[in-house]
Amino acid sequence: MNAVSYILLGLAAGILSGLIGIGGGTIIVPALVLFFGMSQHLA
Repeated sequence: MNAVSYILLGLAAGILSGLIGIGGGTIIVPALVLFFGMSQHLA
């Protein structure tokens, strides 16, 4: 289940960052911290 969630997050972040023109880390790091409970260092 976690692997599917990570893949969906990556796809959504890739599409969103591609449309807006920003780096993917701007979206992925906060999402991993908020939704998956990771530390910022690990994310």
